[in-house]
Amino acid sequence: MDSSIIIPSFNDGPLLARCLDSLRGLQAPPGSWEVVVALDGSSDGSAAMLRRGAGADSTGPLDTCVAQGSWSDLPLRVVELPANRGRSAARNAALAAARGDWMCFLDADLRVGPSWLGRLSACSRSLREVAVGEMVYEPATELGPDPAVLDGHPLADALRRRRLKRYQRYLETRGPWKFRARDEMPARYFYTCNARVHRALLAAAGPFDERLRGWGGEDIDMGLRLGKAGAKLVSCPSARALHAQERSFAAHCANLEALGREGLPLLVERHPELVEMLQLDRLKPRPAGGRSQPLLVAARALGLHHVLVALEASGLPFPEKLYDLTVYLHYAGAFRDQARSAGPVAGATAVHPAKENQT
Repeated sequence: MDSSIIIPSFNDGPLLARCLDSLRGLQAPPGSWEVVVALDGSSDGSAAMLRRGAGADSTGPLDTCVAQGSWSDLPLRVVELPANRGRSAARNAALAAARGDWMCFLDADLRVGPSWLGRLSACSRSLREVAVGEMVYEPATELGPDPAVLDGHPLADALRRRRLKRYQRYLETRGPWKFRARDEMPARYFYTCNARVHRALLAAAGPFDERLRGWGGEDIDMGLRLGKAGAKLVSCPSARALHAQERSFAAHCANLEALGREGLPLLVERHPELVEMLQLDRLKPRPAGGRSQPLLVAARALGLHHVLVALEASGLPFPEKLYDLTVYLHYAGAFRDQARSAGPVAGATAVHPAKENQT
């Protein structure tokens, strides 16, 4: 089998159904691909929904969240974790059950078009190439996926971006999005919401770190380990996925705060180079080997990051540099605060935060 599509899910219900509905239209030879959903201790009825939806003899209507009515024609396999253990554990469980040579990672709150798998495959032709597809926000999640947006049509995309929240437009210029027009991207920008990796390369990198239970940390860790295993990350903007999850800028910053407090200490322990990559030493005292900048230290201490979040929410003009500063003060400031505390390294707190904080 060529491809296994790996989808971790925790209480995603309607979003997972939408994701699976979009996969029904994939243009790929029968028998060459499968979908492996790992239900991470879900308690929202997702397991029953999948059993009914996958049944070939389903004749009656399913849950109202199922758009098409049945996934009997979808090569779907389900792995159920008895308790909620986090996205890393869910992906590891799905990978252990997968039969494909290539692992295609997708999140439950994304939708793709018919050519998604083929486009992702075309971007990673050698075993060491990791195709990183594009994830964009969709403003009207109640409608079906717009084929023009999925194809990146300039006019449709301009209209889409005009309807986004301001911070979403900002995020679409940062991280992996900065490498749309380039052949290769740095390993730390790998993400599991839309990517394709060969099984052998994943084996060389090792399993997802199940200590990293919060938002984002497991992606950074896996990306750096893939890079050290010889991977070449290739930007694949033609393989688009539409992100249906909507959260506020304040919720996004709360994710960054948790990442700095819980994930970054574990990540820096394994990847010391992240201190320089993420400029974490700008808040570290010079006697301790840092390059502390007093204004940044004072800004965090005085709670400027909270003020900036409130200003962004008020609708006042909020330039890119202020977004950069707000983001930095949250993750780097939380990392510094955690490092200064006498408590142990966090990493075993609540597994899946509120649903708006995922992906």
